[in-house]
Amino acid sequence: MNQPAFDHLAANYDHTFTHTEIGRWLRGRIHARLNTHFFPGCNVLELGCGTGEDTLHLANQGIHVTATDISPRMLEITRHKTQNNPFVQTAELDLRELTSTQSVLPDAKIFDGAFSNFGPLNALDDWKPLAHWLASRVKPGGIVGLGVMGPFCVWEIMWHGMHLDFKTATRRLKGYATFKPDGSAAPMKIYYPTIQRLEADFSEWFMPIHVESIGLFLPPSDVYGVIEKRPRLMTRLINLEKRFAENPTLARFADHYWIEFERKS
Repeated sequence: MNQPAFDHLAANYDHTFTHTEIGRWLRGRIHARLNTHFFPGCNVLELGCGTGEDTLHLANQGIHVTATDISPRMLEITRHKTQNNPFVQTAELDLRELTSTQSVLPDAKIFDGAFSNFGPLNALDDWKPLAHWLASRVKPGGIVGLGVMGPFCVWEIMWHGMHLDFKTATRRLKGYATFKPDGSAAPMKIYYPTIQRLEADFSEWFMPIHVESIGLFLPPSDVYGVIEKRPRLMTRLINLEKRFAENPTLARFADHYWIEFERKS
């Protein structure tokens, strides 16, 4: 994984995504899903905590969160947001080096569940090692929820296609793309697993129990500004998002999909 690239993204992440109207609404959807599984007193592992918005949401409900990220800068922002909150622990964790970094987690604890929101898993090109590792960390019956960028985003294809940027319009279709944050000297590869691929990689230890779309009618973040300037259009798109979000077939065409697994006994 690419620590410098994530460090570079940290400074503007909240401005360009977290604090946008669409970003807040979509994150609220994930929070609603997390609230169906995790309750005060639970111990939850977060993979790729970013700037700590989901960490803070759970910790404020009395849920113990071990928030991990590869980026020291992201973790610094998370610690600042959650300072003095006794329900939060942070740890640097590289999802590609799980066996060598296992000791960073406190007391090798077993968690009630785990989650990763808005794409940290897209930095991996193989998800079976992660599933194997999580199987030793999540209790039987525990829930793992993953927000992942899919390989076929209708919005991205149509929007960038209309603007004759066919490279961007089709970048997900081959299953991976190279991403370089503005001003960063460190490009990184992003991978786009299908829902079927994740289900297969997790199948030995986990059972899929829920899939929904995150950003089917609402666009990817690089188009948020265009939509947010048109409140009536945004309201219509949000209503369509609500109506069709839980159709698992349509989830494969969204910017992200949210998939939940239950740890097998």
